[in-house]
Amino acid sequence: MVGSVLVKLAFMTALFSAAAYLEFHRKGHLPLLKLGRVFYHTTVVGILLTAFTLLYLILTHQFQYTYVWSYSSRELSLPLLISTFYAGQEGSFMLWTLFTAIIGVFLLRYSSQKGGEPQVMSVYALITLVLLLMLVIKSPFTYIWETWPHDVDPGTLPADGRGLNPLLQNYWMVIHPQVLFSGFAAMAVPYAYAVAALMRRDYTSWIRPAAPWLVFGAFVLGLGIILGGFWAYETLGWGGYWGWDPVENSSLVPWLVSVATIHTMLSQRKNGTFIKTNLVLSMLCFMTVLYSTFLTRSGVLGDTSVHSFVDPGMLVYWFLVGTILLFVGIGAWPLVRRWREIPRPHLQYDYFSREFALFLGSAALVAAAVLITAGTSSPLITDVLYGSKSAVDISYYPTTTIPLGIAIGLLAGVGQLLWWHRSDRSSFWKSLLSPALLALAATVGLFLVAGLEELRIGLFVCGALFALFSNLSVAYRIFKGNPKYAGGAIAHIGVAIMFIGFVASTEYDREQTLSLRQGVPVEALGFTLTYNGHRPIDGEKFAFQVTVEKEGRVRTVAPVMYYSSYNDGLMRNPDILNLVTSDFYIAPLALEPAGDSTADQPEESALKLGGTARLKELDVAFLGLDRPLVQTASLSERSVVSLVARIMARDPAGQKVLRIPFRFDGHAVVGGDPVSVSERVEIAVVGLSLSQDGMGADSLILRANSVLPTVEADDGRVKETLIVEASIKPWINLVWSGVIVLLVGFLVTVIRRAQEVTREC
Repeated sequence: MVGSVLVKLAFMTALFSAAAYLEFHRKGHLPLLKLGRVFYHTTVVGILLTAFTLLYLILTHQFQYTYVWSYSSRELSLPLLISTFYAGQEGSFMLWTLFTAIIGVFLLRYSSQKGGEPQVMSVYALITLVLLLMLVIKSPFTYIWETWPHDVDPGTLPADGRGLNPLLQNYWMVIHPQVLFSGFAAMAVPYAYAVAALMRRDYTSWIRPAAPWLVFGAFVLGLGIILGGFWAYETLGWGGYWGWDPVENSSLVPWLVSVATIHTMLSQRKNGTFIKTNLVLSMLCFMTVLYSTFLTRSGVLGDTSVHSFVDPGMLVYWFLVGTILLFVGIGAWPLVRRWREIPRPHLQYDYFSREFALFLGSAALVAAAVLITAGTSSPLITDVLYGSKSAVDISYYPTTTIPLGIAIGLLAGVGQLLWWHRSDRSSFWKSLLSPALLALAATVGLFLVAGLEELRIGLFVCGALFALFSNLSVAYRIFKGNPKYAGGAIAHIGVAIMFIGFVASTEYDREQTLSLRQGVPVEALGFTLTYNGHRPIDGEKFAFQVTVEKEGRVRTVAPVMYYSSYNDGLMRNPDILNLVTSDFYIAPLALEPAGDSTADQPEESALKLGGTARLKELDVAFLGLDRPLVQTASLSERSVVSLVARIMARDPAGQKVLRIPFRFDGHAVVGGDPVSVSERVEIAVVGLSLSQDGMGADSLILRANSVLPTVEADDGRVKETLIVEASIKPWINLVWSGVIVLLVGFLVTVIRRAQEVTREC
């Protein structure tokens, strides 16, 4: 296949490019430098052609390829069809490689002008090489008969593909992954510059050309994180924008490290401090990306994260482990060898100095990254120590990070009021007085008026308010002089606003579960809600229309609920009413019929192996029980095992085989997920009787529940009750606006640093 050949050719040219640059570094022969450039540009062309080949296969519905069949279908709109390019593991690696290659083109030109091209590009070409090797191992160009050789005949062309997960069928899917993977790719640049500095024995001047790339990477990665948060808030229906899932943490940790590095780089640029620290942190920016990739894509968190890839294969697992070890070694080996020759500045700075505040702020950011990484890694750690995977409780993250957030808020304010090297203490205390008093007064007001009760939350808010008032005064003074120096103050203002939004939207949210009988107004949360029925949208989806009235103003929300054949389950999407000071958030839970109908009552039946029963007007038959291939012990000897029951369900519309997952502890079913038969019925396993030898099932107990039932009255109108969870998210817009201000601060800093490098060169 052309795509596979192109990947391998690009791999070879990346290898030649890295080798040529490295040899030029060692021997200095000019032809080697030219070869390195030619081979790298050839690699980029090969990667572009590979990406276009995959996109062509998707757009032309070449379903004989496993990747195309697995994630695309003919019914998808063009934007969503294009987004299937990176919907799976192979495609996401392709996207990462593509952005890495494109950034490399600009980095090559940049480093050739600013210095350090052979060393920087030898490392960067090696990173591109490793990503290409991942595509060789996990190719998106595998045929379906190669993936399933015993089930699919060679040359088979399916009429349609499996399609895209409904949770991904959103316009944010067209935007968010590209931004996030651009940030991942950009994190490789500070790593390349740090290793190049060790290769050149240049421990000071390297940070000037590296700094704009670092700030750019932090800007793009931060944008990707907030887009993902807004996507979760708008689509998933649980009412939050951050759930501390490993995939979320995998982007947050590198971002925290990159922001810490920005601050220590600032100190080194100003007075030569933190030379070793900057080398280590710059390399950690990329190493944390690699480690996070391992956690989320190796399968180690498959049982504890809904986002992680569950079964990528052992080859991928060990490849990711090897990649981490490779780049840790590439960075650590020269760092250890040259540790003593790295200059240690004799500059002494006072505790009342900006350097010390920046050091403490960076330490707090790195500490937060370490604690989050430890929590995310807990299943891996407990598996190694105790032989079983266990994730930390979600409360671990706010418990450990809020004290650090308090410190970060205070330091973001104090650092802006201090001078470099040494500050006049009387002037410092004088400048500190106004923002401190304003912050304390506002915090006390919140305790009295808003009902703020918890001390640590009050301290968190106080720190954020102090940072806000301090940086507003600093930004005002800077804007009167030269606005291009205001990037730091603007970013800190954004952080402060964002912190306040975190508290307001989570500590003061109100929620209520409501039963909305069609046409009957219900008073809740200061609003009058009336359910007006549902209407079909986009094929299998239904929008449930609810009018929301307050003080004579009527608005309409339409949350969505539907059965997904892709997931064999009920999907729910919320709707949000955006108000000035809050969001009214409504998430659908279920739909019940009107009257005394018993259609919504669950029905249960015990089925012998091979036996049949009648449930919810369905004929069901127990076909068998599937167990993991590695499981050889008796079911009764295992603590908890995952099983899948195969059930044949038949109704007037036809029949289908259901695979119903559940967990069994040797005595009873301890958990399981229901599987939808149609838009109206779900079936779950609620009991299991073992055979005499304990190796198989003698019978199952199935429970059928009605889902999305409708009952028509004599007038033909559908009468029903919609169950929803309604909530008020106060001042949620502070979160989004704070992030925007933060990113503006990053952007101002990127432009300023790039201009400084241009002038210096």
